[in-house]
Amino acid sequence: MDNQREGEDFFYGVYRASNEVVLAKIRRETYGEDLGQFSWITADELRKFFRKLDLDIESRVLDVACGSGGPALFTAQTLGCQVTGLDIDENGIDVAKEMAQARGLQSRANFEHGDASQPLPFPDASFDAVISIDAMNHFSHRAEVFAEWFRVLRPGGRFLFTDAVIVTGMLSRDEILARSRSMGHFLFTPSGLHERLIEAAGFVELQVEDVTDTIATVSKRWHDAREKHRSELLKTETQADFEGLQNMLAAAHTLASGRRLSRFAYSASKAGATRVGPAPLA
Repeated sequence: MDNQREGEDFFYGVYRASNEVVLAKIRRETYGEDLGQFSWITADELRKFFRKLDLDIESRVLDVACGSGGPALFTAQTLGCQVTGLDIDENGIDVAKEMAQARGLQSRANFEHGDASQPLPFPDASFDAVISIDAMNHFSHRAEVFAEWFRVLRPGGRFLFTDAVIVTGMLSRDEILARSRSMGHFLFTPSGLHERLIEAAGFVELQVEDVTDTIATVSKRWHDAREKHRSELLKTETQADFEGLQNMLAAAHTLASGRRLSRFAYSASKAGATRVGPAPLA
């Protein structure tokens, strides 16, 4: 088995262990508020994204590449809206369904197994919003992805996604390998490409926000929390997997702090009527 396949197996294997006590400890020490996330997002940042998407209790939200469903369930619970999560990893979807059941959210949060880089298994105009957190770097065919988002959004609907590997400076080969080795199929994107693809897909009101500081902060906390719980993690992780993720987190911190590899949040709307409903929740 080659190194890329080993890293990919470890990356998706996190979903199988996402309810382990030690990982919950690490998430609390990393993010403060544990959403069950395996990304850079914090609860406060996700709440800010709710406001940018104008979400409320009547919203129908698609979470693309939802992983094991932590942020999607937080969205459903916080806003009371309907959330559909889609992910390519069956283990992640199984964990998400179990958590929805355990939290009594199965009527508001639905999770489906599927490849978000392919045509989506939903009718036209099915959703008020599409959100995708730190997963765009796994999609090779972005134009097709944006076309599908355009199709499933209602007129006036909006999307928001983050991409944590936008190239904004010089990177060495070793830094690229360290940043990507533990994360499965991985694509670095040059600054400005997303904007062109989003506009070509027909979206309007494009907004781009630099959210690189989140990586600089979270990567350091995550690295240190994992180091603190090293002995516990090595009961379920190999030494190579442990060190690989530690090296990735260290590289992420260095590159984000130096603004050579950046994270941006992109949001835009599908032109059309605006949905009338209650005011967004705080």
